[in-house]
Amino acid sequence: MIDMKRFIIRAAGVAAVICLVMLTSCAGRYQELPFGGMKGRVQKVTVWHHMPEMWYAGESGTDVMYVNSSAYDIRGNEICSAVMDSAQRIQAETENVFEAGVCARSIQKQGGRVVARLQLNVRKGNMLVYNKVVNGETVQMTVKETHFGRRYKSEVSEDGKLVMTSVIVTDREGYPLKITTDNIQTGVQTVETNIFDENHNVIEKHVKSSDNPVEDITYTVYGDLDEHGNWKDARTYNRLRLPSEVIFRDFEYWD
Repeated sequence: MIDMKRFIIRAAGVAAVICLVMLTSCAGRYQELPFGGMKGRVQKVTVWHHMPEMWYAGESGTDVMYVNSSAYDIRGNEICSAVMDSAQRIQAETENVFEAGVCARSIQKQGGRVVARLQLNVRKGNMLVYNKVVNGETVQMTVKETHFGRRYKSEVSEDGKLVMTSVIVTDREGYPLKITTDNIQTGVQTVETNIFDENHNVIEKHVKSSDNPVEDITYTVYGDLDEHGNWKDARTYNRLRLPSEVIFRDFEYWD
């Protein structure tokens, strides 16, 4: 059971890295907050995700499910990220190059092999045009962004065909309160709602999907803060209030 759980979560993490970097970091930033919204000038953050049943029981052996690591440039752009297994072997990694605040190039690797590339060709007003190469197949990916007040909309097309739309509503400081994503190819709509504490940490995350009648809810309780006010440890619980993860973060900062 533990091995299967580790495999499922790790696989989900790999998929999330490829998807989010391609369609969020490089193609839908909606004025994304520098350093991922963390406080201070974060150079690198490493996150360990532990199995709660083993952690609380104090069992011997590794209780790490997987590890995330992200690095930022001095302006707060995420220039590389990685998902690692419990032995900190890289399973998926991404490298981004930014120009004038926009991701101009991105490479995604899985198992050491390049599986996706993005290359910015045109930047015109609120439109970005990329060459997207996935497993040797090339398409032209166009991202059009509009916003009104605190509502940001992105439309992603491939070879002229709309494939995804997303609408992000933020609070006054730019933190995302509600994210609505429509996958045109699958017909699935996902709505993610965040509830923040006074430090803009997500204490509740509600996810509704049109293909799943059960709402997914994650509750998070935070522990100690570092000298910059970033949380160092947290506990997450599922919709039944059962523990799902024990999380620790380690930071490095720019001087």
